[in-house]
Amino acid sequence: MFKALALLLALGYAGAQSSNNIKLEFVQAMWRHGERSSLIDLYPIYEKDWIYGGGGLGELTAIGAGEMNDLGRLMRSRYVSNLNFLNSKYASKEVYVRSTDLNRTIISAMSLLYGLYPPSLYDLPNIDYPFMPFKWQPGLTFVPVHVDGPNQCAASQNCPCPRYDLLQARMLALPEVLPKFQQVVLLNRQVGPYYNMTTGIDTFYTYPDTWKCQRAYFNKTMYQKLPWYNEELYYKSQTVYAPVKGFLEGNFQNSAVSNGLDVALEMKKVRAGVIINELFNRASEKFDCAQLGQNCTGYLKQLKFYGYSIHDNNVYAVLVALGIPNVAGTIDGWPAYAASILLEFHRNTVTNERFFKVLYRSNADSNIADVTTQVPMCNGAALCPFSALQNLANTIKPLPDITTLCNTPL
Repeated sequence: MFKALALLLALGYAGAQSSNNIKLEFVQAMWRHGERSSLIDLYPIYEKDWIYGGGGLGELTAIGAGEMNDLGRLMRSRYVSNLNFLNSKYASKEVYVRSTDLNRTIISAMSLLYGLYPPSLYDLPNIDYPFMPFKWQPGLTFVPVHVDGPNQCAASQNCPCPRYDLLQARMLALPEVLPKFQQVVLLNRQVGPYYNMTTGIDTFYTYPDTWKCQRAYFNKTMYQKLPWYNEELYYKSQTVYAPVKGFLEGNFQNSAVSNGLDVALEMKKVRAGVIINELFNRASEKFDCAQLGQNCTGYLKQLKFYGYSIHDNNVYAVLVALGIPNVAGTIDGWPAYAASILLEFHRNTVTNERFFKVLYRSNADSNIADVTTQVPMCNGAALCPFSALQNLANTIKPLPDITTLCNTPL
């Protein structure tokens, strides 16, 4: 009995030692921008009415900036206060953030970084910020946001891709897809005449998103000016479009093979393949660097956090690739404002085994949640083997490269 007890204690001690040997080495995050104005004019609301956050169409609102600041504060709570992973104040070698070349994603990144590194007593005058009483807020420091050029497009998903256009046409032949598109067309034919449209009704795809933006600020005006508008119609516009938005990022419930072509797989290659491979390759290099210790001299030695400030479809494409699109948790299918995926990369410092975790923040009112056990390729593990991410990256890697693949016919 005592031998058995001793064995159990030894096993328990070994397990504790093993967990203590797990070290967080790297975090890569991506997020959707905060709340924005509508992208187009649509009666009764026009660009002149959008005065929020600087004014204009497609711009981040003040509320949106606040949503992103809250996300940054959640990240600070986790990575600075709780895990002591990031420095208390901005360190240029630790953090790198990219953004698509749009005001709303750039300012979202800036707002998030203001939450991650708010003015504090850690910031020293004339070291971290200029000491200028009544001219400069004490403790205020700026963190750079790097804007993608035309050949980057925040991991290429927003770059032109003729092959993607061909895949959209091919997917219409799938039994799962055509009925859903028909529902969209029927709804368009109901709504189009309300706006006195006579042409282009079947492809009138802009109103569901526009309504979502308008109702946040002008709901009373919409009810006054649009006698046919109601909550039931709004809800229908979001739910009818949801499955189609899923198809556009490769999310199918059934087999998506058409004439021998796996449409779902090919969609994932052009929509998520680049960013998944970027995430894997960068993490792999970081692990190699951590394993080398003092012998590592590259930029990754001190880098701890890499972020992408992107869009709802970008974030959703990664959720689809990971096999967890349902965690988006919205009626329209795509991630909400200020939603974020965080990939944490861990290493066993004794065995050098490599792992990763997937965390998700679903909306501006939620906390960061660990969803690793929901990722199919992780098979229920709380620490997912890094090899699983490698297999995914290899499976959806655009070959020979994204530009060539995008210009290759089906």
